[in-house]
Amino acid sequence: MWDVQQLFRRYNGDLKRYLRRRGASAETAADLTQETFLRLLTAAPLGPVDNVQAYIFRTANNLSIDLARRQRLLPFLDNGEDVLDRLVDEAPSPERVLLSRQELAILQTALDQVPQKPRSVFLARLDGQTFEEIGRSAGVPTQTAFSQMVKVMMHLRAALDRARE
Repeated sequence: MWDVQQLFRRYNGDLKRYLRRRGASAETAADLTQETFLRLLTAAPLGPVDNVQAYIFRTANNLSIDLARRQRLLPFLDNGEDVLDRLVDEAPSPERVLLSRQELAILQTALDQVPQKPRSVFLARLDGQTFEEIGRSAGVPTQTAFSQMVKVMMHLRAALDRARE
């Protein structure tokens, strides 16, 4: 993955100027630039990126085109802004995607710290096995399987809580 902070420092000004030359206002260019770098954080490219600068500028250009399309539709609606405000986007926001990825990384690190037997109980439960089935396959009483699951969940919750502090 790339260092988005470094890329932002390097291309922020150029990207805003590029968007301004394409007709965006200063405010819109700033918004599109931020959205571009947010996409870098949250959306993995479909393939290898040989030229990061070109990828960044293409992303900004695509966002600019999407915005222009939305704005062209608004005049056809009497209350276009109201309609847009009421539309519900089922997709998670880029911020939510980023937070979820960070939380998953924290959980994976915390799960990697758990000893093998409790981890296997936890993963078996995630796969839908009952505590009885887990106990039988692990050779432990059902209550032990349950208590191991609880301990792993408490460990994961503590890891998330520490990260949020």
